[in-house]
This record gives sequence, structure tokens and C-alpha cells, in this order.
Amino acid sequence: MDTSEILDLSLALAKQSEVPADTTINVPAKDVHQALFGIDVDPADLLLAKQKGYDLVIAHHPTGGSAVLEFPKVLSKHADILVRHGVPKAAALEAVRELQDEREPRAHAENYDHLPSVARLIGIGLMCIHNPCDEIGRRIMDETLKARLPPKPRVQDAIDVLQSMPEFRAAKTRIVQRMGKPENPLGSWAVHHGAGTNGGVPVARAAFDHGIDTVFYIHIDAGALRRLGEVYGREGAKNLVVTGHLASDSIGINVLVRELRGRGMRVHR
Repeated sequence: MDTSEILDLSLALAKQSEVPADTTINVPAKDVHQALFGIDVDPADLLLAKQKGYDLVIAHHPTGGSAVLEFPKVLSKHADILVRHGVPKAAALEAVRELQDEREPRAHAENYDHLPSVARLIGIGLMCIHNPCDEIGRRIMDETLKARLPPKPRVQDAIDVLQSMPEFRAAKTRIVQRMGKPENPLGSWAVHHGAGTNGGVPVARAAFDHGIDTVFYIHIDAGALRRLGEVYGREGAKNLVVTGHLASDSIGINVLVRELRGRGMRVHR
């Protein structure tokens, strides 16, 4: 396989017809027999891969180029999730605009060619597959909850269902409820994964203010959590469950890795 075929496979698995803004091929590679796959990749990883005879390094998080510069575009997927769960389109789009306003200056300031330039200099393929893997993971989490939740579930029931998944069982982090109480009714819920990064304050606020009782994020920073807690209460009726960054990312990555191995490629993680 080459890098274009690997990218096409990831899109097919995610049921996507276009390459998301946070996903790209930085340095193409042909006849890939061995690949090193990492959630985060730095220049040392590229040197290690080159020394060990890998043809390609696949990163999950954006590695540079358009995947960094155009990253804020993929945040629009939060609006799709909100609208699917009954949030008015205008409110969903406003939440995304606020989120993009927070992230665009950061993307504009990034050293966007650092890692790709190292890959070119040492002569190794480099690509990142971010949103397709996250969309696969979001769908699996969503479908697992729908299939296994008991009637009239509490928040703890949802945590137990997710914690039974292999990636969460294996993780050294645990699923944590950051807002609300485990005995609260789960109510209307939404998994906010597969949209670039967590939705922070704007997306959670749009969800909570328009009928969603429980939001699942894979991570959240302390400042955003504090702001949400000031509005909705840390032990109020609204629930924020944080599943864990690396464990959640691994769900979709593992699906892709299994498919690549099934096509004869040696993939080390």
C-alpha cells in the first residue's frame, strides 16, 4: 500500500467522502511494508523509525502543514453532533464560531513545517490520520452505549458500559464524572468526539441549554471545567463525563491498525 491508499482506507472506515481538515499526507511513501503508528510523533520518533527500517510514520494528532493550519475547520463537526441531538442549528453554529475564534490564533502561530521538514530531510514517509480515527471511535462509543444501556439509565450505568470496552479497561486512566452525580438520570446524552478537540465551554453550554442532560468529552481543561461548574454546578443536574484522551483515541486507531494488518502491513504502535 501507499500513503494515499492508507488514507482512503481510513476514510472508508469512517464513512467519510472527503479528507477532513486535520488529516494529511506530509511526505508521501510508496510500497509501505512497515509502519510505526503513534498518537503523538516528534523528530526523535522519526529518527527511531528510520533507524529501525520503517517505511512510514503515521501520527494521530496533526503533524503539520494543512492539518495544523486548517485545524479550526474541523471543529464545525461539533455543530453536526449538536444538531443531531436536537440543538437548534443557529445555537450550534454560534457555539462552533466561539470555539473557532479561540483556536484560530493558535493555529496561525504554529511552526507548521517543523516535523514534515525533518521527515523530508531523513527520507521517511509521514502522515497524520486524526478525524477519521476519531469518528470511528465516536461511532463505536455511541453504538456501544445505545446497545448496552439499561432502561432508565443513570450516569453510572453509562460509565460502566464504556468502562467495559477493551481500550478503557486497559487504560491507566479511568472514566471520570467531572460534573453532576453518578446517580443522576442519564437523560438525553451526546458523545462529543470526532470533532477536532473537545468542545470546551461553548459546545457544552449549547448542549446543556437545549435539552442535553449528559455530555461525554474525551478531555477538558481545568479552566473550561471551572467556568461550566460556575454556571451549572459541579454536582447539579447536568452531567459531564470525561472518558480519557488516549484511551478514547485508541478505539478508532485500533480499528485502522487491524485493517492495515489484515492487508499484510506490519504496523507497530
